[in-house]
Amino acid sequence: MSARVPSNFLLVPGPWRRPGEVVEALKARGVDAHAAWDEPIAAGQVRVDVIEDERLGSGFARGRSGPLPSELVERVAACRRAALVEIGQTLDADPTSVAEVGRALRDAGGLAVRLEASGVASPWKPWLELLSSGGASELCELSVCFVRDEDDAFFTCGMHGFDLPDAEIIAADAEIAIDWLDALSVYQLAEQPALASGHTFRPYAEAAPRVLERWPDHRHHPEDGRYNPFGVWRLLPEGVSRLEARAHVPTIVPPLVAMLTAAERSAKRALTREEVAALVSEASAIALEPRHIREMERSRGYADIEPELAWEQWQVVRETL
Repeated sequence: MSARVPSNFLLVPGPWRRPGEVVEALKARGVDAHAAWDEPIAAGQVRVDVIEDERLGSGFARGRSGPLPSELVERVAACRRAALVEIGQTLDADPTSVAEVGRALRDAGGLAVRLEASGVASPWKPWLELLSSGGASELCELSVCFVRDEDDAFFTCGMHGFDLPDAEIIAADAEIAIDWLDALSVYQLAEQPALASGHTFRPYAEAAPRVLERWPDHRHHPEDGRYNPFGVWRLLPEGVSRLEARAHVPTIVPPLVAMLTAAERSAKRALTREEVAALVSEASAIALEPRHIREMERSRGYADIEPELAWEQWQVVRETL
């Protein structure tokens, strides 16, 4: 089996009608591109499809910082087709090469760009400037958005563009919530820490640390480009802690989520709490450092559920099956 290659998708409205037109336009500008096909993408590869959507204008109405220029949105709305460009890498692996693809698409008639991992749309100029900087803060600004959910829950969307979990926090003050989420996003990308449930985080020295707990992404279906297979860090309320931070974490192999999926399909019904608990207690596990767990997750392309929270987290996962 070939190694997994992460990828990111750009959506670019433009004058093209067929993938071949985009491929030729990119090649003419020095980008080696190919029409999309069903095989897994290779590292560094650029693949192109063309989609037709009469609602492109609404999908490009807002960016991370607010509404896009009305004149640009009107031009996008008048366009019925967009290039869907897949690039075989995380956004931080080689930002310069992603910027080269972006400039080629712009020069070929692309009106604007949207990252499908977050749905964040942007005019070309600020997008290319942020991408070309290559800094963690700029890359997060480029690709990650903040969303307010019901019950004062704020969450990020788009961190899987870097093979990293998103984050969420419950707070009454939007500015405070965004400070926490932005700091955690940039910290993950800049430092690449080997985090695990039970670890703590704070955005600045004066803040009281909050415990991290990783949960599956319950807001997006796996077929939605915004779905994060690496889950979401929940920043628990101050003083709340349920899982112990460990230097070596018991890790079930094969992944618990795969075992539960197979067991439920075999039973042809939903598993009971007792059955889930029995599978967890009987499963084989090895003790791994968090950094090795992260490597394993990136290799297979998703995070497992927490054994100590198996019942609750399995209910989240099974809703997407």
